[in-house]
Amino acid sequence: MKTQKIILSFFFTILTVVFATNASASILHDETVTFKVYGNCEMCKKNIETALLKNQNIKKATWDVKTKMLTVVYDPHMISVDNIHKLVANAGYDTDTVKATDDAYNKLPGCCQYKRPAAKKINNN
Repeated sequence: MKTQKIILSFFFTILTVVFATNASASILHDETVTFKVYGNCEMCKKNIETALLKNQNIKKATWDVKTKMLTVVYDPHMISVDNIHKLVANAGYDTDTVKATDDAYNKLPGCCQYKRPAAKKINNN
């Protein structure tokens, strides 16, 4: 009888650990997003990546100078993709969905001031 209680207790302990591990694994995870960020040079790369990595919820940020694509690994429970775009825009760089303010853009070094994409026209018809 005592042996059965020990075995049963051990079984429930293992079962609890397995369920707890699976539950936390599905909750705690990072996601990756990739989107276009306008810029020109290695200084842009440093500025963009540094601006993002100041946020503790962003684990990794890599901007490719040639393709203009930014890849970000982040905690989706703590920061949204929209807020990541806003952080980039606050640093002075336009993304494919958020345009930096003229003030932020004008503070960029000359080598980082790229030809800005034209604003999309809204058809009111």
